[in-house]
Amino acid sequence: MGELVQENARAVPKSRISRLTKLGALAGKVAGNMLVDGGKELMKGRKPVVRDLLISGKNLTQLADKLATMRGAAMKAGQLLSMDVGNLVPEDMAVLLERLRADAVVMPTVQLLEVLEKNWGESWQDNFQRFSFKPVAAASIGQVHKGLTQDGQTLAIKIQYPGVRQSIDSDLDNVFGLLRLSGLIPKDIDLSPLINEARIQLKLEADYQHEAQQLANYTDNMASFVRRDELLLPEYYQTLSTDEILCMSYMHGQSLDKLAFTSQGERNRVVSLMMQLFFAEFLEYGCVQTDPNLANYLYQIEMKRLILLDFGATREFSSEFVGRYKAALFAAYIQDRAGLADALNQLGFFSQGLDVRNLEMILDIFILATEPLRFDGAYDFSGSELAQQIRDKGMQMSREPDAWHSPPPDILFLHRKMAGLYLIAAKLNAQVNVKALISTYW
Repeated sequence: MGELVQENARAVPKSRISRLTKLGALAGKVAGNMLVDGGKELMKGRKPVVRDLLISGKNLTQLADKLATMRGAAMKAGQLLSMDVGNLVPEDMAVLLERLRADAVVMPTVQLLEVLEKNWGESWQDNFQRFSFKPVAAASIGQVHKGLTQDGQTLAIKIQYPGVRQSIDSDLDNVFGLLRLSGLIPKDIDLSPLINEARIQLKLEADYQHEAQQLANYTDNMASFVRRDELLLPEYYQTLSTDEILCMSYMHGQSLDKLAFTSQGERNRVVSLMMQLFFAEFLEYGCVQTDPNLANYLYQIEMKRLILLDFGATREFSSEFVGRYKAALFAAYIQDRAGLADALNQLGFFSQGLDVRNLEMILDIFILATEPLRFDGAYDFSGSELAQQIRDKGMQMSREPDAWHSPPPDILFLHRKMAGLYLIAAKLNAQVNVKALISTYW
């Protein structure tokens, strides 16, 4: 992993008031931009459209930038919108919100030192032979540093941003409230299940002791995985870990982006491994790492091993849910529309039962998404228009907000994982026999 440049450091606002002020300032800037742009449209003899003014490139850029600066739940809310209900927001906004997933805004050194001294004491450097103040990675909850302990252990040290855990509830209320008032999210859509689940998920991700336990559970599950020898997982280092600092063994590998320059066979093998791992996670163990972003993986090309890095978003699914979703998956696989509708209803996908206006379109999307599972031979993700076709159908539904509802949270997080794997497969131009991987579970 390469280090992130310190020039991109900005202090994380810690108090609830300071975080609310950031969002208030954002709202003021957006309103000012709308007045200026609306005036320009009037001078050209055109009547300004409020929604178009609201989602101008300038406003969307400032939104993404502000959420990235705040980090924490504010930034995560943008990620959830871009990944889980992206069809409900304009495409330009979805692209900018997705940018948050790769954002590298980090804490300035002064603020970093405050966190280290709070958790390890003023003499914290006595624990290390070396400690890199430049982070090797940054995300919504914390940033990662590299350190060499006195006993010779090379660690990846995940340090939580100050105030993030305490501001989860207020951040989510403020961000979704701002977006709702802006009109970017239709008022008729009930996002409360997503918001409530985001609260739970974010609080778990901010609990580093919980993540350590999830890593231990995941490691136990992987003991019986058929391709276990092709995986590497970090080891938990308890001695220096606290509620706000998580220490694990430092893993050496290449970013998955680098795989784009390797052989076709190597790319196919890695994506095949990731998909086979997902089927085992969900259908065998009922425990899925639900955030398949490229930064959560590394790859050792010479040893041909995939490194799994982040377990904060690991989610457990009940055996009842797994069984019902498997039934829905199989019905979509054999294109049994009646069986699929019944299975989705059993999952609670339709809050009003099967008498919903968008039923046929939802069935279309599910059946379309299982196309790689039906394909005989290696499915070419690079040449597929599957993602765009699914997005187009989703956009059709978003034009009828009164016919839409948010699916149960378990389904949203599961779909985030599945969609992420499809996008990785497309990015790496992979060709994978998905049918062969899933057939053992039918």
